[in-house]
Order: sequence, then structure tokens, then C-alpha cells
Amino acid sequence: MHFFTSFKNLLNVDSIPADQQNSRENFLVREGNQVHKALIYIEAFYGFFFIFVTWYLGYYYQMALNAALFVFSCLAYIIQDKGFAFYSKIFNLSQLILIIGLMYYFPASPYGIHINDSVLVFYIPVSVGTLIAFQGKENKYGYLLSGIILLVALFLIITDFHYMSDHQAPLLSSVSYDLLFNIIGAAVATFVEVAYILALNNRLNESLSKANHELDNFVYIVSHDLRSPLLLTKGLLDISKLKINEQKEVLKYLDLAGKSINNLDDIIKEILAYSRNSRTGLLHEWFDLKTIIGEIKDGLEIKDSPSFSFVEEYKGDTRIYSDKGRLHTILRNLITNAVKYRKKETPGAFVKLDFNRSGNQFTITVSDNGQGIANESMSKVFDMFYRATTAAPGTGLGLYICKEMLEKMRASFHLDSTEGHGTSFTFTLEQAPRVVSA
Repeated sequence: MHFFTSFKNLLNVDSIPADQQNSRENFLVREGNQVHKALIYIEAFYGFFFIFVTWYLGYYYQMALNAALFVFSCLAYIIQDKGFAFYSKIFNLSQLILIIGLMYYFPASPYGIHINDSVLVFYIPVSVGTLIAFQGKENKYGYLLSGIILLVALFLIITDFHYMSDHQAPLLSSVSYDLLFNIIGAAVATFVEVAYILALNNRLNESLSKANHELDNFVYIVSHDLRSPLLLTKGLLDISKLKINEQKEVLKYLDLAGKSINNLDDIIKEILAYSRNSRTGLLHEWFDLKTIIGEIKDGLEIKDSPSFSFVEEYKGDTRIYSDKGRLHTILRNLITNAVKYRKKETPGAFVKLDFNRSGNQFTITVSDNGQGIANESMSKVFDMFYRATTAAPGTGLGLYICKEMLEKMRASFHLDSTEGHGTSFTFTLEQAPRVVSA
């Protein structure tokens, strides 16, 4: 499961670090960094695998070099993971050029047969990987290093200083296993690189299709959901002018206009929340979950339901290290929805929040005994601008934003609902990497 999660993260073209703008150049650099991380995985695997292959064949010099390849790949990963992606690429590709050259140059038998000549074929996937690892404003380094790789390979072949010309090399009457291993290895490495690039391209196409679909929906919401409250407000104000001498009527229309403006404000806030989520990275900080819940409770409008109750149950330490802003938005949307779609005519309406912490993981459930969601709507409630019911005002953005934010926070979540009986939304989050608390 962890492997598939890591691979999915490698293909995440929507992930944007908090300190980077969403520009074309930064996007290309980020994708180049993703490609390089995938290349490091390939190198580490081949270095580790060929340690045993060369040990079995008795090529102890190459075994040491493969061990060095594995160690240096791990170092390159650590450097990139610390936030120095460019230096990681320079370090990693330089050690690859050197190790492959050493594998070719020194090992030779007394007869002059190069034990590992065919290792030069690995310069092909390394050259390809170099071009695709350096993207955007870094592409000049990709061209430079790729050219150096090809020149080094050409120099080693043409000069061939280590070949012992005073001995006649015997004809090989059997299969050259070195040639076989290296050509197959280089072919597989190239295939994996190309397959990864195609998968990344498909993921990018999916992201673009999603963006186009959301843009179409946004055009609809601007032309309909944003324009309608404005026209309604304008109409109410025009009527108020005509009835300027009828104070009660004017106040009624002004009250309706205020509600229309509030609805418009809610739509704009949710659109801004979605935009910020897609354009900014995660921002972790220490906070107490109870503080967030208290702020959300203070903003609830439940004056028309005196029998309504809000229940809280906490198990474990509520002080957590996570993205406070996103978690606040998620809980506000879930709790507000539960309150909005409660059964106002039924006594005993409630919204319940359960918090359960286990080690570095915590689970939050928001449940209610409200109107619930129809079965035919369950598959659509996370769609942008979809509204399962018109029983209460809404934008159709709430659950969509929750889904997008939870996915960005790498949380697992589940929605369970029965029409007429209530809804339960559960999500589980791993606390961000442990830091020293102030």
C-alpha cells in the first residue's frame, strides 16, 4: 500500500509547495524534480540488484561500484528530500557518469577482454533521464550534462586506453553474459523512464481535463449562481425605492437583499477557498482542535431550533500539528452542512463530532440525524456545484472543497448517508512529520 501511495505522489502534478508560484517555469521544474526522484528509485534498485549479480559472477570490482551506486543514489534522495533538488540532480548525474566510466575503463582480463564494456549502454537511459529531469529554466543544464555524457562515452570508446593491444583477444564462443545483462538492464531502465513519462503525461492530461471541466462549471456559476443574487438584490432595491413611504415593506425587501448578498458572499468565499487550496502548499502548525470547533460553533445559525444540540466527544490529545486553515475549512463545511440540512420540525436534532487519536494518527467523524442523502445522489455529491437537494440554500461547493483539501492532505475519508435518517462523514489524517513543539 505504501508503494502505491508513493508512486501516486510521484504522479501528483497538482502538488504545489507553499513557497512556489503556479507559473509555467515552476511547474516544469517541479515535474523535472518528480522525474529525477523516479530515476533515483531506478538507480537504487539497479545498484542493489547488480551487487548480487556481480558477486555471483565473481566481478568484485564491479560489485563495489554497484554498492557505491546504491549508496550515492540514497544520498541523492536525501539531498532532494531536504529541499535541494537542483544540487541533488547535479550530484546524482555526476556520480552516474563517473561510476559507469569506471566500470568500463578499468576491469580487463589478461587477454585484454573488457569484462564490462557493454556497461556503456547505460549512458543511453542516463542521457535520456538527464534531459527530462532538467526542465523549465533548468533545461540548459540538461542539454549540457546530456552532451557531456555522450562525449564521455565517445571518448572511452575511441581512446580505449585500457585495452591491452599486445595480447590477442580470443574469440568468444559462448554467450557474453555481461553484454546480455547490461543491454537488458539498459533497455528496462529506458522502458521504465518512458513508461513513467507517459504515466506522468496521462496524469497531466487528466489534470488539464479536470481543470477545463471546472472552468466550464465556473463559467456557469458566474453566469447563474453569481449573477442571480446580484439581479435579485438589484430588483429588491428597485422595489424598495418604489415603496419608500412604506417602512415595513422596505425593511422586508432590504432584509431579503441582505440575505441575497450573504449568499453571494458565501459563494465567493468557497470559490476563493478552492482556489487557495489548488494554488498553495500545505502549511503545518501546532493548534488545539477544540479551539477550531469553538470558533465554528460560535458562527452557527440555530436560532430557529431551540431543541438542537451539538455534541462533542474527544479521545486523546487534541493538540495536533497539521494544516490548520484547511482543517478549519473542512470542519466548517461539514458541520455547517449538518446544521443546514437538519430536520427543523423534529425535536432532538443534533450534530455530533467524534475525535479519536491513536499514536500519530487521528480520526474525525461528523454525524447528524438530519435529512440524509438519496442513494442516486451519493455518487455525485463530491462533484463541483452539485446540490443533492434544494431544501436549503447552498452553492454545491462544500463537499467538493472538502474532498479536494482532504486529498491534498493525503487523508482517507468516507461518506455514509441514509435518506431521512442522517449522514456521517469520517476522515483519517496522519499528523505531519514530528517537529519540536514550542
